[in-house]
Amino acid sequence: MFEFLKRLFKNQDQDLTFVIFDDDPESSTSYNFKPSRLWNLFYISLLTVTIIVLLLVMFTPISGLLYNQHDAQLRDRVIEVSQKVQALKDSLEARDTQLAEMQQVIATGDDTAFAVNEGSSVAMQSANQKRSELDFTSEVSNRGMLSQNEIIFSNIFKQAPEFPTDYPVNGTFTRGFNSENGHYGIDIATKQGTSFKAIADGAVINQNWTINYGYVLHVQHSNGIITVYKHAASVSKSIGDIVLKGDILGTTGDVGVFSSGPHLHLEIWKNGVPQNPNTYLIKS
Repeated sequence: MFEFLKRLFKNQDQDLTFVIFDDDPESSTSYNFKPSRLWNLFYISLLTVTIIVLLLVMFTPISGLLYNQHDAQLRDRVIEVSQKVQALKDSLEARDTQLAEMQQVIATGDDTAFAVNEGSSVAMQSANQKRSELDFTSEVSNRGMLSQNEIIFSNIFKQAPEFPTDYPVNGTFTRGFNSENGHYGIDIATKQGTSFKAIADGAVINQNWTINYGYVLHVQHSNGIITVYKHAASVSKSIGDIVLKGDILGTTGDVGVFSSGPHLHLEIWKNGVPQNPNTYLIKS
């Protein structure tokens, strides 16, 4: 077959006779043709099929089976915007939680310090006991066990935080702030169980555990600043607690799906916008 096609191509400009013999040797049918016409028909057919395939690929859904029409840069941009929206949503949820707690406090007027004094007054039998109870109440207040009303109207939120300040934990800086890649904080590698501290005075507005980040702690400061501590193995503060600069908030660990080793992830947000923590911190 190959030799036949080869001869047709070689003699395409010559007239050839194609003879078909029947069972009867004396009867036969012959055809005269030029191979060049046959080759022209082949080329035209091939070109037509190619054009049809290209039209199908360009203007029909079948193109999705052959190549990906989504632009890689557009997809990356969509992912980046989605991560920023999620981060902003988390910040707004923390704010909503804080406002809801404030409204509840204003509506109920609960005062834990008053409750302590009230319980103590029942047990008072002498002036010395009364003095000791007052001293005890003062000591409790100094340790930060204040009422929610005192948290709201505390001087902590009237003074701007002091920055730059020390890092919240002793360790090795391993990853920096990169909002374009969705990393809105810094990572500090530590030993398992290392204590981390508050970088400024404030109040705990959220504390929970997630499968991605382990224990997560949100602390509200003045000037619209919120600090977020992630990948904690344990936390020593609860929602509503007042914390002072240097107070221990918990311990670090290798906790959460996104963790690659014992470390602390620190984020700083101001008015709902992520900030580079390195501009607020100084290595001691």
